[in-house]
Amino acid sequence: MQMDRKQYFTYKFMPLIILSYLFINLYFVMTGSSWCESEGCEVSKSLLKIEQTELYSLAIAVFLVLLIVGTNILKQESLILKKFFAFTLFTVMICETILLGYLYFKSGTLCISCFIFYLLVIINFTLMGKSVKILVIPFILVALALLDLDVSNSENKSLDSKYTLLQSTVCPHCAEIKSFLDEKEITYKKENYEDYNGLFSALNITKIPLLLVKNNENNIVILNGVNEIKKYIEVHELSTPSSSLNIVPQEFSFEEKEGCEINFLKQGLENCKE
Repeated sequence: MQMDRKQYFTYKFMPLIILSYLFINLYFVMTGSSWCESEGCEVSKSLLKIEQTELYSLAIAVFLVLLIVGTNILKQESLILKKFFAFTLFTVMICETILLGYLYFKSGTLCISCFIFYLLVIINFTLMGKSVKILVIPFILVALALLDLDVSNSENKSLDSKYTLLQSTVCPHCAEIKSFLDEKEITYKKENYEDYNGLFSALNITKIPLLLVKNNENNIVILNGVNEIKKYIEVHELSTPSSSLNIVPQEFSFEEKEGCEINFLKQGLENCKE
């Protein structure tokens, strides 16, 4: 009886819980009210070149298959189906470990939504029995390490303003942009660029000022350099937007940026001239 209950939790209850969690998150994302709005997760979407809806849809498809397989396992004791179930869960854990590690070390923050999904998958895998418990130990250690690193990292911030300017008080180009934004009566949040070293490293950006813009689709537009920032503000805030005047994102823009060179190793600015 106890074994039947454990199998029910493993092959039906946990996949249902995970599926419900994924559907709820997908709904939040599609309605623009996702609870995961950290700097790390927002920026990572552009780094991975994949939308959250696509990731959630893929995960939902996988766990729908697992739910069907798990239901059949409860009806008939099939060793092949059990191995398939275990292999699929193990593959999901590996993929999620790589994804979370990439997001954390690239952006310096941890996506809490993805992390909870990771923990649920680990729990599901652990319930499968003694034979697989030794395999789950490395994943538990990764989860604890990521959680500890994220909690101890004071640099984790959320982009709670439409415009966030990463700048320095000693940068003349930053002062120029701040004067420009103030003159145009643009509300923005000032942040010290040193608190976002993971972001600069991830996007290979070497100069400030840097403006992060949360657009109507709740995505982030990354603008680097005085001219690029001014052009975007003039087009999107001071005039009627036109599709022919869209600003090219940072990663596709090859023009020379007007700003101060940053050096995180020396913790200062270089070649910072008017």
